[in-house]
Amino acid sequence: MSQPKSLGKSTAWMGLAASGMSLVSFLVFIIISRILSADEIGLVVFAILVVEAGKILINGGLAVGIVQRREWQADYASTCFYITVLYGVIITALVVLLGVPLTQKYYSPAAVPLLQVLSVIFMLEAIKVVHDGKLRREQKFKLIALRSIITSVISGIVGVTLALLGYGIWALVAQQLCWQILFTAVTIISAQWWPSWQFSFARAREALQFSAPMMLAQIINTLCNTLVEFMTGIILGPVALGIYRIAGRALFVLQDIILRPLEQTTLPALARMDDKFARANAALRIMRISSFVILPIFFGTAAVAAEFIELIFGEKWRSSGELMCLLAIGSTPYAIRLQVNSSIASEGKSNWVATNMLITLFTTIIVGYLLIPYGAKYAAIAYICINYIGGFVSLFIFHHIFRIPVVVILKALWASHVAAAIMLIICLAIKQQLPDTLPLTVQIFIVCATGGISYLALGMFIFRRETNNFLEESLKLLPTKFSPLLIRIQSWVRVS
Repeated sequence: MSQPKSLGKSTAWMGLAASGMSLVSFLVFIIISRILSADEIGLVVFAILVVEAGKILINGGLAVGIVQRREWQADYASTCFYITVLYGVIITALVVLLGVPLTQKYYSPAAVPLLQVLSVIFMLEAIKVVHDGKLRREQKFKLIALRSIITSVISGIVGVTLALLGYGIWALVAQQLCWQILFTAVTIISAQWWPSWQFSFARAREALQFSAPMMLAQIINTLCNTLVEFMTGIILGPVALGIYRIAGRALFVLQDIILRPLEQTTLPALARMDDKFARANAALRIMRISSFVILPIFFGTAAVAAEFIELIFGEKWRSSGELMCLLAIGSTPYAIRLQVNSSIASEGKSNWVATNMLITLFTTIIVGYLLIPYGAKYAAIAYICINYIGGFVSLFIFHHIFRIPVVVILKALWASHVAAAIMLIICLAIKQQLPDTLPLTVQIFIVCATGGISYLALGMFIFRRETNNFLEESLKLLPTKFSPLLIRIQSWVRVS
């Protein structure tokens, strides 16, 4: 199988995995959000944010190092395993000894027992990092997808059952614990590897030299991704955090389904290319193709955000609708950041990944400090500003590393952005004309249909050349069975 089609197939499997995990988690969250208040949601969200941040730190860039290396070396892998276990011990101690008292003092004492129970996850995460890296470097994405779906369904059933039995926020805690235990066990079994009693200081230095900048980048990236929520909770309180989280929950699902699979499969694919020029052009093609798909999805989500929130979560959460609209508009540059970082990592320039994230962190702190105190709506506006600034910085770094002219980069991305923006304006205009008496499902359907038709028409009649390029490159990525459909669409575009 060719490299492009292999990447397309891998991305499809990772998309399936992310879809299964995110949709099950989303279902549990919907059920619980209809039962709990904004204050209670804010409590459990804060604890989960701390745990997710700790999990990313435990990976420490070592998983990326396992994937990036050309050859599998048992002594290197065993050394990395013991390093990640040490990371797990350190993170657990920091959360228990520092995180718990800080949470009690600056956030809410009610979040403390949730955080204490969830801290068990850190060691479970630590012992499977290298095993997961082994599966990804071997590009066993079908196996990864099945693992993710099975564990998500089982833990989802546990969470929903406990929620219906009245366990409230502890249902979410139980779901998280159940998923982590199953996921770790299945990962270790699937990798068919276990570390030897071998620790090499030379290998440790080698691993840490590569992973240190990546770890710094992951620490910064974690702060960038969660700092707006943390600041919202600490500055505005659990209620505001609950409202903000409801607004962003569906978007996080979309990011997991659409963006994460591409991020996870891009690095292994690019790392196997020997030529820097080939890696640069492949990364640019991936950005161009993904923009044509991602932008209309997120901009279309912005158009129906208020109706979607009320339909799915209930009328009591309607205030989250406006926030969701803003967050959807601000999510699109995030895809560019992820893909640029993957391309830079494939080049071995992990220090530039760290630099990119450091700039984003400073942007987050400054913009968040200026806007978040004014309310949850301004927290969403801060999210937009941060992501768009970060997107432009990422493209500049991509230009600097690969020496691709800025004009070429912008030419690859401008059409999809303009078409999606026009589509959003059309959708909002149509929505204003719809009577309030229409059921929410009908309103959402009409607006989504309008968005789909308008985006397709823009591609066929105004952005024909760019659409043709998108279709030609998609033919190289997608499985052969999709070729007749794409060729037919391509002929329609040319005829129009």
